[in-house]
Amino acid sequence: MCYVRKTPAEVKAHSRPILTLEQWKRMGDEALDEGLLFLLLTGGEPFLWPDFRELYGYLHRKGALISVNSNGTLITEDTVAWLTDHPPARINITLYGASDEAYRRLCGMDHVYRRVTEHIDRLLDAGIQVKLNASMTPYNVSDMEGIVRFAQERDLLLEVGTYMFPPIRRDANSVGTGDRFTPEQAAHYSLEHRRLTMPPEQYRQYLEQAANGIVPAPGLDESCIDPIDGTVKCAAGRGSFWVTWDGYMLPCGMVPEPRADAVELGFSRAWQETVRQTEQIRLSGVCRSCPNKNVCHSCMAMAIAETGSHAGIPAYLCRMAEAVRDEAAKALTADANHQTDINGKARQG
Repeated sequence: MCYVRKTPAEVKAHSRPILTLEQWKRMGDEALDEGLLFLLLTGGEPFLWPDFRELYGYLHRKGALISVNSNGTLITEDTVAWLTDHPPARINITLYGASDEAYRRLCGMDHVYRRVTEHIDRLLDAGIQVKLNASMTPYNVSDMEGIVRFAQERDLLLEVGTYMFPPIRRDANSVGTGDRFTPEQAAHYSLEHRRLTMPPEQYRQYLEQAANGIVPAPGLDESCIDPIDGTVKCAAGRGSFWVTWDGYMLPCGMVPEPRADAVELGFSRAWQETVRQTEQIRLSGVCRSCPNKNVCHSCMAMAIAETGSHAGIPAYLCRMAEAVRDEAAKALTADANHQTDINGKARQG
């Protein structure tokens, strides 16, 4: 899942094989020579790969600051002991629910929640930095409060996403589709997450900012920022890149193109080609002048996923941004009316 959307049988039948350990090492050497510092290893589930430890250890010894994305199911005592000797910058664990029932609904797996949470505690006891990610869907949103509580009890950074990308990297015909919230529901739950995690006064300030259209967008990666002049303004293809399991370089892990063949070209030339192609991308001019642009922050990846084009207008995001502002304004009005009612009763008393 995630950044490798194929079954083992599909990988075997694919026109290109998965990169070998030696190819990954060579790619890492070339990237480090070009100035790479921060490195994210992800999958699928990276701990499933037989050569994961050897590659990780090799790049760790080379000085890369490595983070790992994991679902947390394979982090055994032996794994934690090994990581303690080769500490990552961070382990990012996706928590799919706060109960076995939620994991069963969303992932089709039984008896997983307890195992994952035990593994998280094992990492924390070993002094390894952990961040939690949670993707909210109709199948697990009832567990959002439990996920927040779990993170708060352990003082863990938690990133919650209520916007789900259409799965175009798996199926090119799935532009603008997906088993996900309506835009209005995605907006509602993004605000609900803020309510659960912010002190009351801070949450009220957030609502005021949202109603005025000046808050960071919900559901984006922490490195994404708003495109102002139609060009790509995040790090994608400018200061960061992805290399897929079969050796193609992308500016962003959420897009299927533009891509450069890092096996054929080598890292340096593939990076130069990625930068060149990224600089040519232009997003919709309509988004630049939209009054909700500081709430929406539509990006290249979203435009492609929702419309099939860099320059497309992602209507789902338009509706979500409008709903965030509307719901924030209504919440502020309801709170003001409630305070008026309380003050009135107090004077009568």
